[in-house]
Amino acid sequence: MYFRKFPHPANFDFITSVPASGKTRAGRTALKVRADRHAGDIFRLRVRGPWARNPSIAGLTVPARTTWDRGSVSASLDKSFALHLTDKSGKTILSAPSQRAFGVSGKNSMFLFHLQDEDRFYGMGEKLLGLELSGKQSKFWNTDAFADFHWKEVFEDRPDPYYASIPYLILKRGPHWIGLLLDNPHAAFISTGAAIKIGGGQMDLGASSERVIAIGAENGEADLFILVADSLPALTRKFQGLVGHTPLPPVWALGYHQCRWGYRSDADMRDLDKMFRKHGIPCDGLWIDIDYMNAFKVFTFNKELFPALRQTLEDLEKHGRKLIPILDPGVKQEPGYEVYEDGRKHDIFCHNPQGSEFVGQVWPGDTCFPDYSLPEGRAWWIEWVKKFATPGIRGAWIDMNDPSTGVVQNDAMRFQRGRAEHDTFHNQYALGMAIATRDGFAAAHPGKRPFVISRSGYLGMGKHAAIWTGDNCANYHYLRVAIPCSINLALSGVPFNGPDIGGFAADTFPQLLRDWQKACFLFPFCRNHSATGTKRQEPWAFDPLTLRVLRHYIQLRYKMRPYLYNLFIQQAEQGEAILRPLFYDFESTPETPLDRIEDQFLIGPAIMQAPILHEHNRRRNVVLPTDSTWWSVLDGRWLSGGRTVKAAPGEPQTPLYFRDGQIIPMAIGEPRDNRWTPTSIEAHIFLRRKTGNTASATYAFDDGDSFDYQNGKRSAVAIRATVKAGGLHIETEALQDGYGTARIRFVLYDAFKLVTLDGRPLKLRRDSWTCCGAKQRVWTNT
Repeated sequence: MYFRKFPHPANFDFITSVPASGKTRAGRTALKVRADRHAGDIFRLRVRGPWARNPSIAGLTVPARTTWDRGSVSASLDKSFALHLTDKSGKTILSAPSQRAFGVSGKNSMFLFHLQDEDRFYGMGEKLLGLELSGKQSKFWNTDAFADFHWKEVFEDRPDPYYASIPYLILKRGPHWIGLLLDNPHAAFISTGAAIKIGGGQMDLGASSERVIAIGAENGEADLFILVADSLPALTRKFQGLVGHTPLPPVWALGYHQCRWGYRSDADMRDLDKMFRKHGIPCDGLWIDIDYMNAFKVFTFNKELFPALRQTLEDLEKHGRKLIPILDPGVKQEPGYEVYEDGRKHDIFCHNPQGSEFVGQVWPGDTCFPDYSLPEGRAWWIEWVKKFATPGIRGAWIDMNDPSTGVVQNDAMRFQRGRAEHDTFHNQYALGMAIATRDGFAAAHPGKRPFVISRSGYLGMGKHAAIWTGDNCANYHYLRVAIPCSINLALSGVPFNGPDIGGFAADTFPQLLRDWQKACFLFPFCRNHSATGTKRQEPWAFDPLTLRVLRHYIQLRYKMRPYLYNLFIQQAEQGEAILRPLFYDFESTPETPLDRIEDQFLIGPAIMQAPILHEHNRRRNVVLPTDSTWWSVLDGRWLSGGRTVKAAPGEPQTPLYFRDGQIIPMAIGEPRDNRWTPTSIEAHIFLRRKTGNTASATYAFDDGDSFDYQNGKRSAVAIRATVKAGGLHIETEALQDGYGTARIRFVLYDAFKLVTLDGRPLKLRRDSWTCCGAKQRVWTNT
């Protein structure tokens, strides 16, 4: 597999004419095409030809077909299969070049669309290429970055392709947002008008004379979806509906997690538990890497290291902690090893071209790999996960599922008992593993929400597992690229994601660890992880300042967890984004150009972060989006939007801003443990004292762990605040009461003469602690 060589349109034959039967040719290649329009301005172009049927297991939910004259977008196909979309005013939204819309070269295929100067590009799943993706050319082929790239490139550059492959391109063109989604699990590629470079970049020939967007694959049936919307939120909701919303996770998965390659025993877990309690730092997950296993054999615990596993799990659970073990797909090829013998008996392992078991070389040595492309392969894995999890293990991180085969070439790894070549399922291997792993945990713990997070993935992964963005490095380069990588992955259907805080490989250092925790303390996934042989990086591993800073931001995450949890509810029910670029909620203008800003971001609609991302430059500019006023935690005051301000935070500060007109549910006080008490909260009302200003929110809550909310055991309360004549008037309405009522105290960020709740005056109580840049103005009815 060549990572930096791409199919060239000059080597392709293109469709020039399509009769009514749909049977046509591109040069000497016979094809059959089909074009459909679906509800919600979704279009689908399919081409069958010299390929087997599409082996995708993405499980897309495709809306019903409709007639071509239905919808807000006008659409037409010319005789050469070139799609043309226009808006109501007749302006072109998207068009393909006539007689060059779709082409083939052997088993390669590509769609072409015209490129315009104003175009902006985002998405592409998990990439380290930056937030805005104009002029990029990238392949989609899951890699084990540390094994597939030179260390220097990994440590200092942007290895590509990366761990997960999601061939989805977001195009911003004028007022329109367009999504191009290729459901083809073979090695795919996308070009957004990339320059032609010769000799590894030694000579730049500039952009091709044919200014096009190209999306295609090196094999496999072509199946392209085109989604059209009038905003990025609308496009994201539409796309999430197609690929599947992320199911509501257990609330403990939204906590802080501590991991290290090197944690290996009951004693390690008990020591971590003790230290988190000693320092008053909340933590939900204690994670163990491959060392806990018996000779790296999956589904085993070394009994010398965990002599009483059930007791360990029960004791950790008393403090609300979960033990999260790693699961690798590789099964040691060892006669007498129960898992291997069972897989061999049922012919579950991938074959090689000679018809016997494919053998790679990873942690256990000679290793076989379950074939998740087989329904019976997934069923076999489900049963082993169920058995493994039954003692009380509630979640797992699944690794090495790129699939990594060590120094052994993986093209000899065949699927479907040898009938399918490696590229048919390579990119889907982690997806198949995630589906089976999630189902295994569900079988082990009926009624409880599973939690699985994966290193690799494919389209549709968000329905089954979160993704951490792979093995990164402890340097400021990786801290900077983590933000656009996670945002684009979130916009590509995997909202539950995040990087290894502090950096996995190489030694972190105090300032870097502090900056990383500040930047990522509200990321959907929050885990500190490091490699064996590196300096330890627990919150207490360095100096008192670092301990104080990490404790503060971990506690702040737990304080804001009710808000995060409600964002996940909105994702599960409506497909709303959690981690967002600024232009998700605000228009980019010449005064505040947001479309290329990748070092600021939103958590939901209410919170904006602008972290410090450079080792030596400790000052930065912060763009405050227009049409809003912002509460600056750094300044302890309101700042008007539509401008750029300077920020120079000292320790333990970070540039953090709350949007005017928002109500944010938070835990009471400063959480020192991970208890979930959703019936007693603070509602932080970010509203200036200006007559007519309003803020509103809906706060939903449940037990945070079971599926009982699906049967009505959830409560929700609507909160609305209005400023009138210097007073603030709060109204509440119970929308659901399946989990009881909430006791709410209100925290304000301006001085009001009078505050009422449902017509009754509240009493002011000034707490002695500071949150969000101000002494607390707490109003209660008690």
